[in-house]
Amino acid sequence: MAPAITRHTPFTLHRSTWCLSPQGKVITLHAMGKPQEKIETDKLRKKVGRAIEAYQLFGQGDRLMVGLSGGIDSLVMLEILSDRGKHLPFSFHLEAIHVYMEDMPDLSDRGYLKELGEKLDITLHLERRSTHRPGRTHKSRCFSCSWNRRKAIFQKAADRGCNKVVFAHHMDDALTTLLMNMTFHGEMSSIPPKLSMFNGRFDLIRPMILASSEDINHYAALSNLHSAERQCPWEEKNHRDTFQNLVQQISQLHPQARINLFNSMDRIFSEYLPEKPV
Repeated sequence: MAPAITRHTPFTLHRSTWCLSPQGKVITLHAMGKPQEKIETDKLRKKVGRAIEAYQLFGQGDRLMVGLSGGIDSLVMLEILSDRGKHLPFSFHLEAIHVYMEDMPDLSDRGYLKELGEKLDITLHLERRSTHRPGRTHKSRCFSCSWNRRKAIFQKAADRGCNKVVFAHHMDDALTTLLMNMTFHGEMSSIPPKLSMFNGRFDLIRPMILASSEDINHYAALSNLHSAERQCPWEEKNHRDTFQNLVQQISQLHPQARINLFNSMDRIFSEYLPEKPV
């Protein structure tokens, strides 16, 4: 009986090697001796390269600190930035930090993160923190955890002389935030590719901003990367999950739906919009 073919199991047919994409589509890895796998993964690398250039995310001599959550988005981003360092016409310094909480269950495979850091020859900092925030008992545990993680990332960036803090938010994240802010706050705002923080001390940058979640999962499958993040038992279900699903539904309506929504944030024709009543 033939073994079951999964998304990560290559199989041979007519002298070519194939596998299933994260969407269940059959794609070729090697055909007629051509490295099709590299052709496929280069698509995401090029999107990251385009974002770096278009938004001037970093340049010669910049020092980058990557926030490594352990999720597949941040792992893919770290590998691509490491690869970009070999091809960009300028040099930059790259480090990463993973923050874990001492008063929570073990939610990450830190051994796997260490192996990836060693493989990419990148200094990885493992920082232990607490979810507790003195005087902020009215905040949810999830909010306090996220706040303390970000605080640790910026503190380490300062300690290491980094001027860029790097997060792995992608286009789907930007669109989700846009729709949520329009719905709940009545404003058009999202997550920018580059944001100056602390009076210019840091730039928060997002090199994956032009990539979709499908792009990232596709790259991960072909590159044999897997998430080092485990499900948090206290993770809160919130509106973001609903709006993430909405972005997926909208993307099914038109091939360019994601791109068009994203571009609409920079193409606002105020003369065709209602004015605020006096």
